[in-house]
Amino acid sequence: MKSKTKYILISLVSLFLFSCEDFLMEENKSNITAENYFTSASGYETLVTSAYSTLRTAIGNAGGSRGFPYMFCSGVDIYNRGESQLVGGTYESRDVYSSELNEYGALDAQNDFVDAFYTNFYYAVQVCNTAISRADKVDGIADSRKKQLLAEVKFLRAYYYYNLVEQFGDVPLVTEEITSAVTHFERTPEDQVYQFLISELEESIVNIPEVQEEFGRVTKGAAKHLLALVYLTRGYKSFAEANDFSKAASLADEVINDGSYSLQNTFSEVFARDNETNSEVILSIQYDYGSELEGSLQSRQFGWQLNEKESGFAFGDLTYPIQYPQFSPSQFLYRLFNTSIDSRYDATFLSEYYATVDVPALEIEKGDLRVYFPKPDQPFTEQDSLDFMAQHPVANIITIGKWLPDIENLGGTGKFPMIWKFYDPVTTDVYVSTRDIILFRLAETYLIAAEAYYKMEDNTKAASRINTVRKRAALPGKESEMEIQASDVDIDFILDERAREMAGEYKRWYDLKRTGKLIERTLEHNVLAKRENKLDEHHLVRPIPQTVIDRDFGEFPQNPGY
Repeated sequence: MKSKTKYILISLVSLFLFSCEDFLMEENKSNITAENYFTSASGYETLVTSAYSTLRTAIGNAGGSRGFPYMFCSGVDIYNRGESQLVGGTYESRDVYSSELNEYGALDAQNDFVDAFYTNFYYAVQVCNTAISRADKVDGIADSRKKQLLAEVKFLRAYYYYNLVEQFGDVPLVTEEITSAVTHFERTPEDQVYQFLISELEESIVNIPEVQEEFGRVTKGAAKHLLALVYLTRGYKSFAEANDFSKAASLADEVINDGSYSLQNTFSEVFARDNETNSEVILSIQYDYGSELEGSLQSRQFGWQLNEKESGFAFGDLTYPIQYPQFSPSQFLYRLFNTSIDSRYDATFLSEYYATVDVPALEIEKGDLRVYFPKPDQPFTEQDSLDFMAQHPVANIITIGKWLPDIENLGGTGKFPMIWKFYDPVTTDVYVSTRDIILFRLAETYLIAAEAYYKMEDNTKAASRINTVRKRAALPGKESEMEIQASDVDIDFILDERAREMAGEYKRWYDLKRTGKLIERTLEHNVLAKRENKLDEHHLVRPIPQTVIDRDFGEFPQNPGY
């Protein structure tokens, strides 16, 4: 097939440039144009801010079906595909596209979610390229400030290219602002893209400060965290260099030890709504609670619609905001927790749901316990059920055997403990939240270090880094029981720990791909992918979107197998 990658970039760049131009033509009362506005210090600062805003476009976009994180969360071991949620009275093709990504067999170049990812990330790259290309023409700004801003934008561009190269393999490496039509792009080999990422991040580290005045801007710690992840990921590849894992471990330890960041006292504090600028957060996508003009869907992805499936719940009640049941946590994920010693189960999932309205015909009163999910690793006998119902006579008790989607003849109820750690108690919108989306946090840095040390065959250090995370997650008095030994460490334990620590965060597909476990663990634990049994090596990269191929005027090869 012909490759269309380049033309998408042309379209995106044109959209970015001309939308700005049209806006300025309408409001231009002082003969300011994009060309001269961005040469001023204030104009250039605005351009850099727009590069930051592309994080929302690429990752946190809440616009319609493209706002769901399918490329991060579909087709993995810890989530199953859930029901497609009606939007505007229609499913459109979300059920088709999500099933292709979750079950893999029918995945092809027509998948809209793959197209959206490619489009949004290259749009973000082009905004960064614009800021980088115009830096030399900016007047009235100190050289040190300009170097810092450039370093921040280069970090963002590297982050976008890391996502693109991991999702698609060889990708066009476009590093200049596009100001005229380009009809063809060449795909840059993956190893060269990795060399570019490392070079850009090493340069950025020099010029980015350890602490920023504005929370949310890139710091030296964020750049080191990403570079550690890049080295860790390259270390598994055929073009790895001998010291990739040692560099990953060293960089991660630098972030851990430099004093700029610290773990919160408890796991639940990390996700408290009034604590979003806490010391554990290294980088997050910022949202404005005051305006609520734009929000994210992270808090709405991993649940089910209470008012549609149970009596006693009102549509629109912000006690339980609208949920888009796109991802159902797998039974494997629930069973990973030892709930007698690990606080993360209760801090991650919501197991009790209370009526928000009276239903006299069913003798339900507001405040009654209506739905209860017993802990999956603790006994819940028939007598326990009778005793529980004596206390809560209108409750529906659902045990783990039924925590499956009620689609595709799976035999589930479509009800399960929702991932609730992103809950927004102060939102005024039933559909979206203005909670920040955490991209990097220190607990993950510890786990990156642990994985790197494991690959270096230093299980003692690997266990030490993991234990720091686990002891923080322990229930009071259970810290020693949460500790592991060096002999416990292997790649499966590390992946299990990442699942316990980061359920609902947009990491899993990358984790499984990086470690070579995507096929094995998805086919073992994702019930729909297992049933179809079509996942194989060619799915380790996604298809190049057909729209990209059709618009390219030269040879642009599709990924093998698509």
